[in-house]
Amino acid sequence: MSGFADFWAGRDLWRDPMIAGVLAGAVLGYIGVFVVLKRMVFVSAALSEISGVGVAFAFWLGAIVGIDPHAHGRVPLLLEPTWFSLVFACVAAALFSLRPGHRKLAPETIVGLGYIVASALVLAILNSPRIAQEAHAVGDILFGNAVTVPRQQIEALFSAALAAVAVHAIFFKELLFVSYDPETAVVQGMGVFRYELLLNLATAIVISVATRAVGALPVFAFSVIPAAAALMLTDRIRLTIALSVLFGVISAAVGYYVSWVEQLPTGATMVVIAALFLLPGLVKILRRSAV
Repeated sequence: MSGFADFWAGRDLWRDPMIAGVLAGAVLGYIGVFVVLKRMVFVSAALSEISGVGVAFAFWLGAIVGIDPHAHGRVPLLLEPTWFSLVFACVAAALFSLRPGHRKLAPETIVGLGYIVASALVLAILNSPRIAQEAHAVGDILFGNAVTVPRQQIEALFSAALAAVAVHAIFFKELLFVSYDPETAVVQGMGVFRYELLLNLATAIVISVATRAVGALPVFAFSVIPAAAALMLTDRIRLTIALSVLFGVISAAVGYYVSWVEQLPTGATMVVIAALFLLPGLVKILRRSAV
């Protein structure tokens, strides 16, 4: 009980990060169902990494012009890391939606190239002498170890989540059809590229804003693990969405609590808690295989 008592006593410190984590877990748990159904898990990973490049690049550029990106409210709009993350992710999402004309260059290749280049850029920027003093803070942001989340980031995350959910609510059937059975959608003359672009952009917007708030590592995990765990338990799409959102929320809340009490890295702890929800599905699959 002493662990919980200490945790509750520090609620003024963890309240905003907890809200951000739970909100990210919920909306990414929802979007993750479409990500997994469309088999675009690697796209989600690439978008998370590219969003991280945007954040790191904003800090690097701020160091050049002598502006601290942590100075919320005093940072010029064009140097705000959230905007860099958003722009980088949306441009990448648009590129990932294209179908290359070269028969030897598959869409997966483009996504892979984006992920590899983004990973290299993050490492290069973090090791730049220009942001040596900020490297640890940027690393915490990217990997989800930041212990404070400004209210502006929570508001931005809520706005992004609201916009994404609104788009999904309006085009739910089309986005689900394109995600679940794109070949049939093409045969029936549906504008697959249009809806794939819409899906990718909605995903990119949420991922980019959530990356700035809770970190790239938990963002990628929340966009894949809860949905995968839910899909292993049921074939009913609405129940899958409900379970995925629930798993995302619990992973964020419990993960943050455990990381606080045990003094563990926040992002990694959230991911481990989320991975536990995969166990019932794996047991179910093993039982079916044994029959």
